[in-house]
Amino acid sequence: MIKRIFGLCILLPQLLHAQLPEKNYPQGYFRNPLAVPIQLAGNYGELRPNHFHAGIDIKTQQKENLPVYAAADGYVSRIGVSHTGYGNVLYITHPNGYTTAYGHLNRFFPALEQYVKQQQYAAESWATDLKIPADKFPVKKGEFVAWSGNTGASGGPHVHFEIRDTHTEHPLNPLLFGFDIPDTRAPEVFRIAIYDMDRSIYDQTPTILPVKKVGDEYIPAMPLIKVRTASAGIGLNAVDRMNNVPNSYGIYEVVMFDKDVPNSGFQIDNIGFEESRYINAHTDYKVKKGGGPWLQLLFSLPGNKLEIYKDVQGDGTIDLSDGTPHPVRLLVKDAYGNSATVKFSLQQSGDAPEPTKCANTMYAESRNIFENNQVEFFLEENSLYDRICFNYAEIPAGEKSKSSSSIFRLHTALVPLHSNFTLHIKPDRPIPAAQQHKIVMVREGLGETIAGTTLEKGWYVGQFREFGDFHLEVDTIMPKITLMGAKNGANLSKAVKLSFAISDNSGIQAYRAELDGKWLMFARRGNVISYTFDEHCKPGKHSLRMLVTDIAGNTKEQTFTFTR
Repeated sequence: MIKRIFGLCILLPQLLHAQLPEKNYPQGYFRNPLAVPIQLAGNYGELRPNHFHAGIDIKTQQKENLPVYAAADGYVSRIGVSHTGYGNVLYITHPNGYTTAYGHLNRFFPALEQYVKQQQYAAESWATDLKIPADKFPVKKGEFVAWSGNTGASGGPHVHFEIRDTHTEHPLNPLLFGFDIPDTRAPEVFRIAIYDMDRSIYDQTPTILPVKKVGDEYIPAMPLIKVRTASAGIGLNAVDRMNNVPNSYGIYEVVMFDKDVPNSGFQIDNIGFEESRYINAHTDYKVKKGGGPWLQLLFSLPGNKLEIYKDVQGDGTIDLSDGTPHPVRLLVKDAYGNSATVKFSLQQSGDAPEPTKCANTMYAESRNIFENNQVEFFLEENSLYDRICFNYAEIPAGEKSKSSSSIFRLHTALVPLHSNFTLHIKPDRPIPAAQQHKIVMVREGLGETIAGTTLEKGWYVGQFREFGDFHLEVDTIMPKITLMGAKNGANLSKAVKLSFAISDNSGIQAYRAELDGKWLMFARRGNVISYTFDEHCKPGKHSLRMLVTDIAGNTKEQTFTFTR
C-alpha cells in the first residue's frame, strides 16, 4: 500500500499561502564559469534514467575547447578522469562552504594537467579519482582552469556545472544562486494521472488525462473526473521552459491543493548522489519504461527515502469517501518563480475496486527471499519502493540456444529495484571443466545486461539491479583489438596520436598497454583507446603490447611495432 508520510508541521500562515521553504543561498557569489552567456542544455533535477540531473549543462556554442574559469576563489580539491559519467571533471572547494564541479572537460590547465599525468603514471591507470591537497592549486575567481569538451557520458559539447554543499557533498540547485539567466517563461503541463492510493502502484494502471491551456490555467477535457477509488493520488507530466532556447527542462516545485487547502508538495533541490536513484520512486517507473511519459508523483511510495517532499497539511492523499466533488489545484513553479496552474475536480463514483489476490507478495522495507532448486536470490530492505505480486516462470532454452541453463523469469523489468541483488543460478546441463570459469549471466528485458560470475558449490553467482529474464551462457570469445588509421610496422614520426578500437561480445573489463615493457597511458572514449605522443615515446623503433580483458576473464594479447 502507498505509504502516508506527510505530517502537519508548517504553521498556519504558510498553509494559507502554500509557501514551501524558501532558500537562502548566497546570491552573486559564483560567476558564470564560461565567457559566453549561460544557455542551458539541461537544468538541475531534470529527469534522467535512474537519476536526477545533478547540475546545469551549459551550452558551449556546439564547440569544444572553450576556456573554463573558476566560479569563485578557492582551491582545486579533486580531479576525476573516466570514460563514463562526467569524463574529465574538476572540483574547486570554496571558503563559504560550497564546492563547484566542472564536468566533460577536455584538459585541465597546464600545471594541473602535468600533475594529474604524473599521478596516472605512478598508479599505472588512466582512470583516476584524485584528492588534491588544499595548498597545491589555489585559484582566484575568474581564473582559467580548463578547456571545455565532450568527455565521459556526454551527448555533445557542453560544460556540466554543479554547486555542492562541501560538508554533505550534496549537489544543490545552481539556479537558486542568482545567475543571470533570462527566464520569464512558465512551466508547461501536458498530463495529469490519477492513482488508487489503496493499491500498489505496480498493481494498477493510472488514469492519464491530457490537459490544455485555457486562459491562464490548464484543465482536462472533463473538469469533473469520476473514479472508483475512495483514496486518490496525483501524478503530473510537465516541463519547464526558458527564454531564447528551444530546450525543455525539469520543473522545480509543485504544490497540490484539495478544496483550496494545501495538501502536499515537493521541491527539487539538495538531492544527494546516494538518493538520486529514488527518481524511480518519485516517478511512475512502469509507465515510463512501458513507453509512456514521465509522471512525477505528488505522494511518496513506502520505500521512497527522498527528502524533496515538503509537509504541508496532508500526505498526498485526497480522501474522496464523502462522495462529493473535490476541487484540486496544482501550482507548478520553476526556480525563478514562474508558475502554471492546473485545475480539475475528483469525485468517487461507484464501489471501490476489489483488492487483488496474490500468492507471493514481496513488500517494500522488508527483506524478501525467493529460492527453489535452480534459482535463489534475496532483496535487501531498501530494494523495493512498493509491494509487488512476484511472478516467476521457467522457460526452456531450446536445443539451439547458447544458454547453459533454462531461462528464469524474475518478475518484470517494468518494476524498479533500488539496490543490487545477488542471483544464484544452477546450470541444468553439463558444463565442460575448461568452460566452468567462463560463464556469464545474461539478463534480458528492456535491454540486455551481462554480468561476470563466480562459481560457489555448483551455483553461479552474479549481481544485478533489475528484474528480467536470466540465463547462464559460456563466453570463450576473446576481445578484439583493431589498430586505427595505421598499419602494423608503420612509420608514425608525423602522427599526433595512436588509437585502437577494442570490443567484446560481453563487455570490456580492463585494458593495458606496454611500450617496450613499460606501462603507457591510453585514454578511453567509448570503445576507442588513444595515446597522444609525448616524452614517453622517444624516436626510434618500438614494440607496443596490448592486453584487453572481458568480464568473463578472456584476455586478448597483441603486439604492434612502429617507428617514431
